[in-house]
Amino acid sequence: MKLSTRDIVYIGFIAALCAVATTIRIEIPGGAMVHLGSAALFTTSILFGGLYGGLGAAIGSTLFDLFGGHTQYIVFSFFIKGLAGLIVGTMTAGYLPPSLQKGTVSISRILIALIVGAIWTAMGYFFAWWFVLESATVAASKIQYSLMTSAAGMVVAIILAPKLQKVVRKLFTNH
Repeated sequence: MKLSTRDIVYIGFIAALCAVATTIRIEIPGGAMVHLGSAALFTTSILFGGLYGGLGAAIGSTLFDLFGGHTQYIVFSFFIKGLAGLIVGTMTAGYLPPSLQKGTVSISRILIALIVGAIWTAMGYFFAWWFVLESATVAASKIQYSLMTSAAGMVVAIILAPKLQKVVRKLFTNH
């Protein structure tokens, strides 16, 4: 698949949104954090589909880690957040942007996709923390923060995505 300039611009926008939203966070003692990056990832993946959501989340999370001083997680975040975006986007809007999609995605379908994305993210970061921190016990103690971040993201996505679906669809049908 060849990406058009428009595709690259949308993916760049999603990446920037994910990176910036991740900076809105609460630091937890011990190196963990709860942030709004998952809210951006989940919402944009539902709206733009798996390809855009996955690439935007992968790039945005990597940029956050690179510029935020979390370089030991760059490779992990690229794959964990990228696959989370791909999973949520594909399960809700499909792989490609929703240009031909009719109607809106049901809340139950969104919720199932978000739960799968949250579980994938928690599992992925468990292994990342285990590798980086060299302790499965410490890694396991951080899972709660991943789940809290995902829960906040789920609430935001459930509220925003249905309200923005028609707007995003217009972006793709008017070009």
